[in-house]
Amino acid sequence: MNLNLNAGLLPAASVSCTAGWGDPLLAGRYHRELGNGFGLMAYGDLGGFGIGAHSDWQLIGTLDYAPTPWLTLRTGYRSLNFNYQSNDSNLGFNVHMRGALLAGTFRF
Repeated sequence: MNLNLNAGLLPAASVSCTAGWGDPLLAGRYHRELGNGFGLMAYGDLGGFGIGAHSDWQLIGTLDYAPTPWLTLRTGYRSLNFNYQSNDSNLGFNVHMRGALLAGTFRF
């Protein structure tokens, strides 16, 4: 975040605040072929453990369709949550994003 106030009646001021973190993750994925190009995929990860974020996790479930060997289409649902609080500032946020997804993979 950057905030700049232009000089007018008062002197100019500028403030910068940055943050970043990296988290260890444990993840797993399972894919089940249903035949005729269809399949199911489940993915989940869990991380943070207080090292970077307090906690973060993600769950994804999709129905896959591969009409050709080089193209896979997916539709499904994703839920992603992370909770981060910086130790040395007031910076922090707790976010839970979730919703439908539509994706494609091209192999070349």
